[in-house]
Amino acid sequence: MAKKKSCQNIRVPRVLSVIERELYGWVDEEIFTQPSVIEADALPELRREMRLMADGAAEGDYVLEAAGPSDWLPFRAPKNRAPFLWVYSELFTRLGIRLPFTEFQREVLSRCRVAASQLYLNGWGFMRTFERVCLHFGFRPSWRVFLYTYQLHTPPPGKGFMSFRAYQGRKLFDSFEESIQEFKWHFFKVLPFPGKRPFWLDDEGAPFPWVYWNAEVGDFRITALDPLETLAFDFLQSLPAGLGKKSNFKCRWILDHNDADVGAFLGITSVFIALVLCLILC
Repeated sequence: MAKKKSCQNIRVPRVLSVIERELYGWVDEEIFTQPSVIEADALPELRREMRLMADGAAEGDYVLEAAGPSDWLPFRAPKNRAPFLWVYSELFTRLGIRLPFTEFQREVLSRCRVAASQLYLNGWGFMRTFERVCLHFGFRPSWRVFLYTYQLHTPPPGKGFMSFRAYQGRKLFDSFEESIQEFKWHFFKVLPFPGKRPFWLDDEGAPFPWVYWNAEVGDFRITALDPLETLAFDFLQSLPAGLGKKSNFKCRWILDHNDADVGAFLGITSVFIALVLCLILC
């Protein structure tokens, strides 16, 4: 496993400069007590141990860079440097996220205006589980159905990490873990190999809203679904009951197992409805 610095007793807030306070003064002070524990000399081993890209042939299109002594998660790339993407190692090693982010993942992050590194690991767990279950049954994951099910939540005191919580009566899955904290120290940068265009830039060459931390995240709510979206939501909500003894529908189980095991777990529950959804939504 990649070598990491100890994160014990690192609780002294980073002292911000005048300019930094102007740019990042809105960020919860606790964020500046959490430098990355992943050192530069650990990155080659980490890269060998984890799969970064969905397309293995694209692995060489991106390089990893450790956070410098003055780097902190909310910080953006200065104007004289190419934009980079902050990520956590656990996104790849524990949740099975791959780059580039899927269309569904990008849509959810964009609508909420929340950065990829600003979202708690459990939030990613909900997104990835929702996506994987939909894909198992053969229909396209809908960001509208997801944001009808989950709302963006700001834990107190706010202006820090964000999470998703199910609206009352709409819960689909249990959390990946009840409390995940260690991931906050395990971040690094992803940069494009020289000459390659990164997937996190729009047509104008500007970073998408989900690349860097945002002071004003979007409380994007879907208050009503159309008939086809309602069919998809009702189908997903019916799954735990249909799974009988396996009704503890946990993100952890879905994300920790391979496609064959997940397929056996989900079975052919409501296969007729799944087929209809596949034909309609794909």
